[in-house]
Amino acid sequence: MSVTLMTPESSFVMMALLSAGLAGCLAARRVSKRQRHYWETQLKLEQTRGQQLCLSTIEALTSAIDARDPYNIGHVECVKQCALAIARALSLPDKETAALQAAAMLHNIGRLGVPDHIFLKADTLTPEEQEKLRTHPVLGARILASVPFPWPVVPLVRHHAEHWDGSGYPDGLKGEEIPVGARILAVANTYSALLHPRPFRPPLSPQEAIAEIERRAGTQFDPAVVAAFRTLAVQKSLESIPTDAFTFQPSKDVQAVLHDIAAAQRETLALHTITRALSQTLHLEAMADVLLHHIQALIGCDACALFLPEEDGEYLHAHAAVGLNARHLLGSVARVGTYLTGRAFFRAEAICASFLPEDLLLRDVSDPWVPFRSTLIVPLVSGGQSLGTINLYSELPDAFNSETLRIMRLVATQASHALERAQQFSEVQESAYTDALTGLRNARYLREFLEREINRANRENSSLAVLNIDVDHFKPINDHYGHATGDQTLKDLADIFRNHVRNYDLAARYAGDEFVVVLARADRVAAEVVVTKLRRAVERYVKQIQQHDPDFPPLGISIGVALYPEDAMDIQGLLCRSDAAMYADKRTRRSSHEAA
Repeated sequence: MSVTLMTPESSFVMMALLSAGLAGCLAARRVSKRQRHYWETQLKLEQTRGQQLCLSTIEALTSAIDARDPYNIGHVECVKQCALAIARALSLPDKETAALQAAAMLHNIGRLGVPDHIFLKADTLTPEEQEKLRTHPVLGARILASVPFPWPVVPLVRHHAEHWDGSGYPDGLKGEEIPVGARILAVANTYSALLHPRPFRPPLSPQEAIAEIERRAGTQFDPAVVAAFRTLAVQKSLESIPTDAFTFQPSKDVQAVLHDIAAAQRETLALHTITRALSQTLHLEAMADVLLHHIQALIGCDACALFLPEEDGEYLHAHAAVGLNARHLLGSVARVGTYLTGRAFFRAEAICASFLPEDLLLRDVSDPWVPFRSTLIVPLVSGGQSLGTINLYSELPDAFNSETLRIMRLVATQASHALERAQQFSEVQESAYTDALTGLRNARYLREFLEREINRANRENSSLAVLNIDVDHFKPINDHYGHATGDQTLKDLADIFRNHVRNYDLAARYAGDEFVVVLARADRVAAEVVVTKLRRAVERYVKQIQQHDPDFPPLGISIGVALYPEDAMDIQGLLCRSDAAMYADKRTRRSSHEAA
């Protein structure tokens, strides 16, 4: 026994043949009433079957298209249900309702001709991108024009973006020039779009979406359609409309295919988002934070960390961490070449395994440790050289599989390029902020540091001290010993200044033989203690040299102190006041030396 499947086209042919046969029979008046009733019933059944088959085919195809866009999952079904509810409220004829149902499922088909990056763009579209976006109703109408629908579907798809006041597209129709089905579709489409998230905004609540549609009545939307929509909202008929799931369920296999399509598109979107986010910053800290948060959202792991090699090359250091146990992971270290992280880095090979406590030397923090059971470590490689690792952790056993590894390899490729750019930028920035001779920070960095410290002191209602230091009797060194000895002397003094301030203070070379020290959270007493320590350290340095070379000039340092906010409230004021205090100190020291 063979079964012939009825296609939409064959169904339409069958209806035509039945209609023709029935008409011929009736015209010849050779049929009884019973036969006439039979043929009329058969014709209606075939019409219904043909329409159902057509709509089922449309629903299957549009569900697949819907699944391609992670932002639009459930959108088509929501539009269809909302449009049909409005049609019923307006008592739309059956034929127009059927056309509206098909158009609601097909209204977005023209989006296939618009590049995805336009729909995924988070920033404002350019005029050219807006123009391209507005082509989708025309593209949709052109795609559907050759389909022999039994209802007027194409005009609804073409004109669903027209506005009641004539400001819409593609043809600028206004008022009742717009087909009533297109006017209904416009409201239903906008309502669903507002409920779904977009790259440039979060989703609105149903109440917010309804209020926004009411606000646009008379401009974008037909007031009569909005009034019917408002009545549905009051009756709470909109609450049962699905917005966030597939409702087309012909079989489990097809449903699985739709979810596979959606998963593939979510992966594409996530990778696109990561690439775009990484390209927007060159700062290593910001890049690491963006990367780890996106990875955690994409993979669904409990924690994620970025490990980078330390300068000595012996250990890897957790530069950033997010998620569970993040405070323990941040700053933890792994020895290169050993256990999991060190071996993955050394061999440039990914490792998927059970969590190994010996793998990391964790920070000792007060937060409780929640045991992990799975780990995936993916090396960041560029030009055959390992730059670091991305470590994923989970509380579940065997949480990561080959699919996770495949996705993470793609992420790691993008992250490696971004990390390389960030490190190059950091090196350039370090060079721009560092004095080439002494290795201290330079005047440019000094001003940025002072600005940050002034803001902090202002927030905390605390003080800071600026020490302006000038080297006394430095010129004779260059004159008698040469500039090489002079340069070495400046390097030695820079080391003294660096080693006699706290690690969160700043010692900078300002210009020539002038230096500036910034002491955070320091009052005048604390500043004077540092001044005394610096003078004594320089005196010891000079005495050591003079033991071997009695003719070496009697170097000294003149120091002026200015306090924020006591002496000045801004950068320039602090530098000027400390400079004036330094010259006053120099005159005093010179007078004392001459008197002696």
